[in-house]
Amino acid sequence: MAEDGPQPRRHFILDHTAQAEPFRRPGGGGGGKEVPRRNRQAHGSALLQQMEGLEPALEQAKTLQQESGVEEGFGLQIEFESFPDIELAFESLAAESSGIELRNVRHEEGKTLATVFVPDGKLQVLENKIKAYLEKDTPKGEPRNQKLIDAIRNIRVASIRSLWTDDPEVFPTEPDEAFWWEVWLPVGGDRLGVVGQFKQMAQGLGFRVAEGRIEFPERTVLLVYGSLEQMQRSVLTLNSIAELRRAKETADFFDSLPPEEQPDWVDELLQRMTVPNEGVAVPHVCLLDTGVNIAHPLLAPLIRDVDTHTVGPGWGTDDQEGHGTEMAGLALFGDLTPVLDLPAPVEVE
Repeated sequence: MAEDGPQPRRHFILDHTAQAEPFRRPGGGGGGKEVPRRNRQAHGSALLQQMEGLEPALEQAKTLQQESGVEEGFGLQIEFESFPDIELAFESLAAESSGIELRNVRHEEGKTLATVFVPDGKLQVLENKIKAYLEKDTPKGEPRNQKLIDAIRNIRVASIRSLWTDDPEVFPTEPDEAFWWEVWLPVGGDRLGVVGQFKQMAQGLGFRVAEGRIEFPERTVLLVYGSLEQMQRSVLTLNSIAELRRAKETADFFDSLPPEEQPDWVDELLQRMTVPNEGVAVPHVCLLDTGVNIAHPLLAPLIRDVDTHTVGPGWGTDDQEGHGTEMAGLALFGDLTPVLDLPAPVEVE
């Protein structure tokens, strides 16, 4: 605001607030404990057995794909689970030259879970990593792939839960509940081809696919309306998805509300809102801005007139720019979209 408006004001420059220190290279990262050594034969053999047990599921998925008229892209999604509090070297699971793609990574209850797409005929690439662990040593005498294999606890066919990268609390609990999903598709070698094939499968299962999409370098995001039961119905559909999330309400709905409807939403929020009692020790925010319109219904319970001040006695403390009031709301409520959208109690503290 220093350069705009009829009364330009200089920025505050806060000097001597930092202390220079020599650069130090960060540590190795990861955050988890060092991967402990397992019983090489027992652990490696158990994981190899789990991996080999996936072959019938891969063949079944291939058969279903062929019966559905899909001529390429055969494969299966599998999930790797780490031991608790042990960081999984999930990057080592991918093999671009073999088409093995890391689809998503989640952290739940201290465990790392990685979902990987394995094309038809390429399961052996991952099996060979375990066989190398069992049979080969590094020049230092360690089992080959020790950090990767010793961190893996279980290997299994991925479920719809394996694709859920949203908050676990919002995972659907009713199989027949229909809602809008964010479906994150891999790009593969043909973005439009992947999107077209998914839309065809989704519409065949009774999903409603919204027009438009969002494109990222490695993902395409579609909005799809349907139920958990529909999503679980087809292995073929699940194999084509990298991530699933619940679609979020955006601020566009509230920004476009006509003035006559806005008070109803404000009143509904006020009924759910509780504020600290007078004298209770709570954090305070010092806002240096263009003034605040404290008569706003959402701000009035939280800002006292005696706490608003101005440098120039004749300026007034009300907001002539429309900026300070918005900043006050941001400081007190954060993003108002979920606060207005979800019918849950709101405690300002």
